[in-house]
Amino acid sequence: MKNVTALTKRLIRLYLRDKTAVFFSFLSTIILVALYFLFIAKIYAESMDTVSALSDNAKNFMIYAQMMMGVLAINSISVTLGVFATVAKDFETGRIDSFLLTPAKPRELLLGYFSGAVLIAFVLNLFTWTLSAILIGALTGYWVGAAAFLIIAAILIAASFISCAIMLMLTAIVKSSAALNVISGILGTFLGFLCGIYMPYSNLGKGAETVGSVLPVTHIAIWLKRTVLENVCAQLEITGQLKTVFIEDFYSAGNIGFCGLNVPFWGMLLYSALFALVCLVAAGVILRRKMKR
Repeated sequence: MKNVTALTKRLIRLYLRDKTAVFFSFLSTIILVALYFLFIAKIYAESMDTVSALSDNAKNFMIYAQMMMGVLAINSISVTLGVFATVAKDFETGRIDSFLLTPAKPRELLLGYFSGAVLIAFVLNLFTWTLSAILIGALTGYWVGAAAFLIIAAILIAASFISCAIMLMLTAIVKSSAALNVISGILGTFLGFLCGIYMPYSNLGKGAETVGSVLPVTHIAIWLKRTVLENVCAQLEITGQLKTVFIEDFYSAGNIGFCGLNVPFWGMLLYSALFALVCLVAAGVILRRKMKR
């Protein structure tokens, strides 16, 4: 356990010291926020005017709150991939061979990498969520409820584990740390569309929804959005059919099942966890083989 703790601390220090890696980790987030403030938020606000007479502050509260859920979902992927670029460097430079000459065992190395990535992803996402909740409240006059805030924080723990498992698999396949940094910037933007974060599935079509339903990050985003929108709708006294329209049609926060199949939402969360577990096991096998070469 001592070796795992030391390796975890090392990974955290190396990641935070590499300002380029940190920047690329947040590149997708910066792009998403910029797009929202440039034109996407305006499109949502104009669309909401057709179905409800909410005040500007109330509309912005709903738009910004669900926007940040998309940011957190993408962050869980991009930050994790940025962290694992450091892991890729260890294999590129042969530093991993030096570690294998120490008392640390291969499984301890892998556990140190994984636990470090989970901690970084969760802490940075929690910081982002806390800061955004304060800003949303200050800008709109509406504040996310304490219970919803804590539930979202708990969801971020699950999102960090799932994202780290999937991205560790990608790291095991991709050999270059530079390639991982590039993928990190592109992947977040790509997922923004497939997960219904930039635009709702009602605008993107069934094809995007079908592809998005295969991706665990889509269901993480839906989980986050549903949680915050339930709280928003309760505060704004939005109920019935109008609430359904906002959650499912406007913000793609309704359950989309799997490839057109009507799978319950808890089933999709279970699928996401199993998908991550398979990726984690496969990544462990691949990386252990690399260590033996």
